[in-house]
Amino acid sequence: MKEIPQDKSIEVSTDYKNESINMKFSENLTDDRERGYIISAAFFSFCASQGLSKAEVSDMVSTYYDEFLKN
Repeated sequence: MKEIPQDKSIEVSTDYKNESINMKFSENLTDDRERGYIISAAFFSFCASQGLSKAEVSDMVSTYYDEFLKN
C-alpha cells in the first residue's frame, strides 16, 4: 500500500508597519520547490475562486511583480 505523505502548512501574516508579508513554514516543509508549488497553487486557486480571468491574473503579476522584487 502506498504511504500517504505528511501534511504540511504555510502560515501567512501581514506586517503593515514594515510593509511586509511574512510566511512561516511547518518544520517538514523545507524544499523550496515544494514551498513555491504550494504557494502558487494557493494563489491560482484563490484567483479562480474569485472569478478572475487569465488576462486579469497576468496583468496583476505584470503590474506588481517588480514591486515585490524591490522589497
